[in-house]
Amino acid sequence: MRVADSVIGIDIGGTNIRIATVSEGGEISLFEKASSSVLGKSNATKSLADFIEDYINRHSLKRKIKAVSIGIPAIISRDRKGTVSCPNLKGLEGINITDSIFERLLIPVYLDRDVNNLLISDMKTLKIDRRKTVCGFYIGTGFGNAISINGEIYRGKNSAAGELGHIPLFSVTDKCTCDNIGCVETRCSGRYLEKLCSENFPKADIHRIFSLYPHSKVLLEFVRNLAYPIATEITILDPDICIVAGGVTDMPDFPKETLIEEIYSKVRKPYPLKGLEIVFSTHNQQSGVYGSAAAAFYKLKKENHI
Repeated sequence: MRVADSVIGIDIGGTNIRIATVSEGGEISLFEKASSSVLGKSNATKSLADFIEDYINRHSLKRKIKAVSIGIPAIISRDRKGTVSCPNLKGLEGINITDSIFERLLIPVYLDRDVNNLLISDMKTLKIDRRKTVCGFYIGTGFGNAISINGEIYRGKNSAAGELGHIPLFSVTDKCTCDNIGCVETRCSGRYLEKLCSENFPKADIHRIFSLYPHSKVLLEFVRNLAYPIATEITILDPDICIVAGGVTDMPDFPKETLIEEIYSKVRKPYPLKGLEIVFSTHNQQSGVYGSAAAAFYKLKKENHI
């Protein structure tokens, strides 16, 4: 790989930071994972800049990298320089992130929601035409969502579009992590699945729960409920293709066919149901950094840096 033709892709989660060097052709090298706990404290941007600079110095990448691209589980500011809301990493909430890192590295620094980068990664991996309207549904700890229309991530007025996990559910009164009441994530998320398992299968390995209890009414109801927000967005946007992924759907024996049947039953007929295409994608430790890097190359080209 020609390192000079590469960018640094970073995927920040509530538990870990993943970082790698990625070529324009998608080749990943120098992948590393570290704890993100330091980013929940004060001076988080300095800690993040220190982390990136240390990575660059250890691998002798200075003056060889075209950009740094960061994905983070947060609502990003309209100028995409910082976060507006970042509940899992309070140290990065409400502050400018890109400018301080740019001042240290003197190369372009890009920031986006992690699920937006995952959608870009999935579209490249699945070879989906960028001109299509694509909805990504990511069921992990929460319920992530990203939308691509005609080659561009749809962001909305405040760059807060795609928060499907936080639309309200009728008659649900549980408090969400966002402080609202009755959000989709209170019923349709890995977090809620953990609650169901602790209440109904306290001794079971949650990672094998669909294998152990394939006919459980509780688990099948959970899967059916996942279809409601997905069918809602499909009915509103009439997309060309939908991608479903995440830690929950990656579990062994997760009933994908049941979920698809439930989505089909709830989408408006005859359209957009007719011709609706739903595909599942599987992620690994490198998917987020790959998506971050792919987003960076697209932005570099638009800005005539390459």
